Amino acid sequence: MNNQPNTIDWNSPEMLLNILNSIKTPLSSIMEANNRAALQILGDSSKENVAKITLENSQKIAALIEEIIKKSSANTNKPARPLIFDLYENNINVQEMCSGEVDPKKISQTDKAWLLDLEKVVFNEPNPDQLSLFALAFEVSVSERQLHRNIKKFLSLTPNKYIRILKLHKAKNLLEEYTYRTISEVAYAVGFQDAHYFSKLFYKQYGKMPKDLIPA
Repeated sequence: MNNQPNTIDWNSPEMLLNILNSIKTPLSSIMEANNRAALQILGDSSKENVAKITLENSQKIAALIEEIIKKSSANTNKPARPLIFDLYENNINVQEMCSGEVDPKKISQTDKAWLLDLEKVVFNEPNPDQLSLFALAFEVSVSERQLHRNIKKFLSLTPNKYIRILKLHKAKNLLEEYTYRTISEVAYAVGFQDAHYFSKLFYKQYGKMPKDLIPA
């Protein structure tokens, strides 16, 4: 009796479709067996076979569901990762802005949680052009001096460069989603009053002008 569910590639974009297909086969067997029994097509000697089919395929479905639950639980319990790590690892220009190497493995979970809180403050600030280092330090419960030390220690960046990297990332998302019609609107939305200065910084970080990301 094989109670193992069909093999599923959990990293595949077709994961949900694969799950449905894995459930569909044993479920169809159960329905067919019970339908035959209901129509009394099978004789008494086959009742045991119907029960066996029902049990085997029910166990396959149960095993598959259990695996889905385990995978979902693992993803739910997976600790969040500060976005700045991804920006550093995937953008050589961001790496060059850092005065040293950034190694997430050498940063404790407590410090990563602090960086996550820091990111939320930067991204959720309703008036990004008015975000001061004093206000940022206050929001994450450290002194302004400690803010400098932490960002330097964890990310090899100054606070201003760190904030700028996140603002430009947010701008990139706004451009790709075509949230605003003009470059000036995007620049203002992330805290830059000068669209030309914004475009210059954006090019330095992404190697392309903001206008290149707006649909033609």
